[in-house]
Amino acid sequence: MKNLELNLKCDRAQKSVIASQYTAYPLRMSPVLRLDNKNRHCAYLYMMNTSPGLLAGDELNIKLTMAENTNLYLTDQAATKVHPMPQLDTIARVNNEIELAANATLEFIPEPLILYQDAALEQTTRIKLHSTARLFFSEIILPGRLARGESYQFRYYFNRLQVSSLSGEVYCQEAVRLEGKLNPFKESKLFASMPVIGSAIVILPQTNLQALRDTLEDLQTAECQNLNVACSILPDNKGLLIRALANTTGSIKKYLQYAANCVRCSCDRSILPYIAK
Repeated sequence: MKNLELNLKCDRAQKSVIASQYTAYPLRMSPVLRLDNKNRHCAYLYMMNTSPGLLAGDELNIKLTMAENTNLYLTDQAATKVHPMPQLDTIARVNNEIELAANATLEFIPEPLILYQDAALEQTTRIKLHSTARLFFSEIILPGRLARGESYQFRYYFNRLQVSSLSGEVYCQEAVRLEGKLNPFKESKLFASMPVIGSAIVILPQTNLQALRDTLEDLQTAECQNLNVACSILPDNKGLLIRALANTTGSIKKYLQYAANCVRCSCDRSILPYIAK
């Protein structure tokens, strides 16, 4: 059973609008907003979770379908809290299914995921897109309530991600398991000093990915401090994978917004170094 099923289309003015939607507890959707004065065709939507967060046994199932030429910026209203699950046989699950048609553009930039003490979460994301579609899909993970001194006290976080063409050609596939209490590196200098983890995957057709990677790794231009970033070009130049570590959530969020701005402007190589942050 889906908690959220959302279908987008273009109206007669070529603005992206909701063609149909279905929501079930605990998810709700905001009305369509037009927040970009330079791109009035883009729809801005906020997902709202009316529950306290993810509890033991919870399962969220989300399906998003975007028709030709649609343009969507999707985020959520607040951070997702994954609450304690002290019983070892209990977990929470999130399943995302996303499909983009020709020339569709999706920026999915959610708020952070906070893994409380004894939390266990398994997340699966499958994205299918047309060869002309564009994607910026990011995630921020906090290994605990850092302001309270809680760090790496969760049980585990397991994420499966697959990005492929509509015909089934795999662009990117990975499985990441992040251990909490049993993590042997949690006290290391790198993880202890930079506990906030950020990642993003970028799919852009006919783009100079080397130039984009150089810009994304230029932290001086990004004006981001206390941050480590590395970018890798996907096989067959299908896109980019971004990894980042920071000491604060604000640093990661600022960097990911910079990265999203770079991606928007990537078709014009000359303006990349001067993107507004």
